[in-house]
Amino acid sequence: MKRKIYNLYLLLRSIPRADELFLSFKSMFDERVYSNKKHLKMAGEWLLKMQNKDGGYARKYSLAFGKDKSYIETTGYIIPSLFALSDFLKDKRFKESAIKASNWLLSVQNKDGSFSEIDNNRAFAFDTGQVLIGLNFIYKKTKDPKFLEAIKKASIWLVENQEEDGSWEKVAYNSQKHTYYTRVAAALFEAGEILEDQKFKLAALKMIEWSLKNQLSNGFFKHSSFLEKTPPFLHTIIYVLEGLLDIYEYTKDPKILNAILKSTETLKNINLKRDLLLCSEYDENFNCLNRERCTTGLAQWAGVALRVYEITKDDAYKNLAVSTLFYLKAKQLKVGKNLKGSLLASIPFWGKYGSFDLVNWGVKFFIDALLAEEKLSLKPREEQEIWVAQCFLKTEVVSTNLTPKDQKYLDEFKKSFKDLKSKKIRVLDLGCGRGKLLEELEKNYPNWEIFGVDPLFWTQKANIKRGSAYKIPFKDEYFDIILSVEVLQHTYLDFALKEIKRALKKDGFLVIGERNPFSILGVLKPFFELRGKWMYPWDSPFREKWLSKNRWKKILSKTGFRNCKILTIEGDGKKFVNRYFFIKAQI
Repeated sequence: MKRKIYNLYLLLRSIPRADELFLSFKSMFDERVYSNKKHLKMAGEWLLKMQNKDGGYARKYSLAFGKDKSYIETTGYIIPSLFALSDFLKDKRFKESAIKASNWLLSVQNKDGSFSEIDNNRAFAFDTGQVLIGLNFIYKKTKDPKFLEAIKKASIWLVENQEEDGSWEKVAYNSQKHTYYTRVAAALFEAGEILEDQKFKLAALKMIEWSLKNQLSNGFFKHSSFLEKTPPFLHTIIYVLEGLLDIYEYTKDPKILNAILKSTETLKNINLKRDLLLCSEYDENFNCLNRERCTTGLAQWAGVALRVYEITKDDAYKNLAVSTLFYLKAKQLKVGKNLKGSLLASIPFWGKYGSFDLVNWGVKFFIDALLAEEKLSLKPREEQEIWVAQCFLKTEVVSTNLTPKDQKYLDEFKKSFKDLKSKKIRVLDLGCGRGKLLEELEKNYPNWEIFGVDPLFWTQKANIKRGSAYKIPFKDEYFDIILSVEVLQHTYLDFALKEIKRALKKDGFLVIGERNPFSILGVLKPFFELRGKWMYPWDSPFREKWLSKNRWKKILSKTGFRNCKILTIEGDGKKFVNRYFFIKAQI
């Protein structure tokens, strides 16, 4: 109830920024995805805009209150991200911004070496550790002794205020121990490497030992939330793993790696089989408690999954990272003077994590993950294909049984090509799934050479090859007929039709079976999507497209197909409830 009242207050405060409120609402349904370079440039430009005159980065831009004051903690760990972005974009402004931020951090360091939380001016271990990440980095880049001195002072303070068991409590948020302070330990260990001082490294490893003791058998880390007896956000769950991965890069300790994998394997399986996008909050049994999106946590999960992929070479981690980033790229705000390039802290923007806020650290982790994904050299349509595959795998909508609708498609197909039954031709079932239509074609057309292509179920039969509508694994002008049943609605159509045209012989035929939007189900589809009762989630970065008859004719004509004939099929015996198109066109 308190949260609802507070959100109402934020909403009323946001009224003067009604244009930004509208753009934020609109962004939740955005499907535009560009190259990583364009998304990275937008993200970097937003961080530059969020840099205050003092040199620090504003904690957030609030739809209710506007631009915030400089945030010591996250300014620290934004520094390495901007250096990496500067190198990638070949734009020195980002490095200059990071150096300015580094100098500001020196000006706000306490005499005892610590760094304070900006709202209460209390020295905290976490804030100090996150600034240490930036100081370590900037010293290694510049070798400036002033940064080395700051590193030493901060490290001494951290060790002096560490608890006997290795944790931090007295100088911790809410005076409680937190396992996500692995990030503090990782920064302290790196400082020990720089300073060549073993006591800092031993103190860091002591904290790691304490954290590992608090891992449950399912991989969950106790004390990973901001407040005891409250569930952690995805943000802090992944914080723990980031710190462990940073330490593992130095130590190569198999015990640390085992702890990382125990947690990431659980998250991977949840992401693959239950939660298409990881939830905003989980309990210690990994039950989803909050189905909102914590965008910061999602960006962090994508980054961690890519790092684990580098270690394990398990493609599932790579695909989950790509599909998560595909979602985030769609949701990145693309317009608005103060909004462009940012991410809403929660989706919907009134969600529990950072209500009505656009936080700087969410954009920082988004940049990190995108730069890591760049190594995969993927195009947006390949990312979209991975997203669609994840949706198919989760919903298990691909069956092996012929439906009355399938039979109607086949009946129309037989009528259209009865003159070719005795000829020797090549036919492709594109997006054949488990091969149910393929088998029927093989029975009815023994003279035909019939193949299937599918990105997921290519192991089902010997004549099904791995591929997709974007990449048909056959040479140019190979097929006389390409059949695609309820597949193209799941693609970027221009790219798919271009590839189909390449694989078809001159005068070859394209046969399409697709949904007719002018039906009862077509009208209800948007409402089912909003309620989460559809294959794609309500805020999906891609939704299947049901096109009208005129739209199909225009697109096919524009792509170079002719003699387009479209027949309406009534599905499942009930008029107007679920209708389909049988489309036949020729090159």
